[in-house]
Amino acid sequence: MAKQQRTWGIFISQLALALYFIVTAFCLITREGSSISSAEIEAITRVFGKGAYTVNVIVGIVLLLCGIMFALKAFGMDFGKFDDAFKYITLVLWIVITVITLIFYIGDFKSIMVLHWLLALAKNALIIGGILLIKNGK
Repeated sequence: MAKQQRTWGIFISQLALALYFIVTAFCLITREGSSISSAEIEAITRVFGKGAYTVNVIVGIVLLLCGIMFALKAFGMDFGKFDDAFKYITLVLWIVITVITLIFYIGDFKSIMVLHWLLALAKNALIIGGILLIKNGK
C-alpha cells in the first residue's frame, strides 16, 4: 500500500479535528459551553431522554481519547491498530449522531429551516471526511 504523503492540509485537518473533539468532549462531560452544536445535543436528548447525560459522558470520553490520539498522530506518534480502532469507533459514533440529528430535523423541510438542516449535514460531513482523511497506522 502506498504511503500517504504528509501535507500541510492533512496536518492542519488533524490538529483542527483533534482540537474540536477535545473541546467537544469537555463540553459534553462538564455541561459547559456548546462546542457540539445544540442540534446534536437536542437530538440525543430527544432520543435518550433522561439517559442523555450518561450518553453524553460516554460520547465525550470516546471523543476525548480520539482527539488526543489524533493530536499525537499529527506530530508523528502512532499507536498502530489501537488508534485505528478508536478512529473507526469515533467514525461510526459520529455517523450515528449525524443520522439522529438529521432525522430529528427532518420536519425542517417545510420551512426556511431547511438551511439549518443542510448546514448540520455539511458540518457533520466535514467531520466524517476529516476522520477518514487520517491515515491508518502500521
